[in-house]
Amino acid sequence: MKRFDVMVIGAGSAGRYGAKAAAKLGAKVGLVETGPFGGLCILKGCMPTKAYLRSSEMIGLLKKAPEVGIYPGKQVGIRFDQIKQRKDKLIAEMADDAYKGVIRHRNITLLSGRAQFLSGKEVRVGAEIYAAEKVLIATGSRAVIPPIPGLEEAGYITSDEALELESLPESMVIIGGGVEGTEFGQFFARMGVRVTLLQRSERILSHEDDDVSEALAEALRRDGIDLRTGVREVMIERDAEGEWISFEEREKVQRVEAEVIMLTTGRTGNVDGLHLEAAGVKTHPLGIVANDYLQTSNPNIYAAGDVTGGAQIVNMATYEGDIAGTNMVKGPVQKADYRVFPRAVFSDPEFARVGLTERAAREQGIPVRVGKFPFSDLGKAIVTDRTEGFIKIVADPQRGEILGAAIVGAEASNLIHQAAVAMHFHSTLEEYAKISHIHPSLAEIMLYLVDDMVGKE
Repeated sequence: MKRFDVMVIGAGSAGRYGAKAAAKLGAKVGLVETGPFGGLCILKGCMPTKAYLRSSEMIGLLKKAPEVGIYPGKQVGIRFDQIKQRKDKLIAEMADDAYKGVIRHRNITLLSGRAQFLSGKEVRVGAEIYAAEKVLIATGSRAVIPPIPGLEEAGYITSDEALELESLPESMVIIGGGVEGTEFGQFFARMGVRVTLLQRSERILSHEDDDVSEALAEALRRDGIDLRTGVREVMIERDAEGEWISFEEREKVQRVEAEVIMLTTGRTGNVDGLHLEAAGVKTHPLGIVANDYLQTSNPNIYAAGDVTGGAQIVNMATYEGDIAGTNMVKGPVQKADYRVFPRAVFSDPEFARVGLTERAAREQGIPVRVGKFPFSDLGKAIVTDRTEGFIKIVADPQRGEILGAAIVGAEASNLIHQAAVAMHFHSTLEEYAKISHIHPSLAEIMLYLVDDMVGKE
């Protein structure tokens, strides 16, 4: 039986970072991957989605071009086959880079096959059995398929299949108004697909503040998306006229027809077939239970990334993987700290947030002051004709320490990092205003917010 100091199950973002962290500390690591190599972010998540969204972003810019004196023509031509080919080429290159980044580590051995626990320290991979003192589970997530009557008979796609479509449908119903639904809905709408988006709650991105949801809902509607919220009792029906998606909206039964049904109703930890019970690893409805050190209920087995059911963003997966890899070698010496974690929705306009939301502060009874500045009053936004959105800061009312920031608008995913750095160092609004002079737009915003917020009761 071959032995490793550490075994890592899953070679996505969390698994690769975990394996590298352990290997750098001298551990002999066995990294298990079922294939294809790359993980969710590269193969089916962040990277291919962003490649597609770049194309829809260009369409949005071309539509606005006449406002700045540029006339690209009456009709924008779309070659979806070229869009997909570009995406496929980029993803193949990224997956190859990730593979090479792993195999160049002499302390990492790549193992191909499905992993199954035989005990807390024995793992079967294919026909081989391996022993390890520590194991990291980083098997990612899979789409949640809700129990919608008639769905299986009608057929559906998830984001996985959406990225492999060879041609554009004429119409699509997307069920779920979270990050995936928002991004894919806008992409397909800008590609010319007639999109209906169904959301169970009263708002898309329902975990965010109301003003964020409302701003992005307005943007989706401007792109022609038929956005329905507060939807109940969804089912798929057939009659003599064809196939219909019926649902209840504000106590009225509605019906829409669509060529494709896409589900974006969330993801859950991918633990099927691991035989976690043999290793004494406990789960919850969204994945594996893990503590602040990333240890599971078996202290010799760790879990990181999407499989734990936390926020499913790549920077969190790499962060957790690195911590888990370190702790497996050195012992549980480092805790995960989620206080400062930027996240983004790559819609147009973009949305990005770090830290506490205004809504969460109110719900938790945390006293805060909130400052908000519209991009329509920002010099750079005005001259570049990108005035949609706002920046909002949530701060401690006494000291002025920044507790959270949310940005809806152009370049939000880049701007948010200055707020994240400020929060990391527990900066106050006045301190942040000083460092934000590095970016003229943020300086203008922060000086306004300091004047507006500091000293108010």
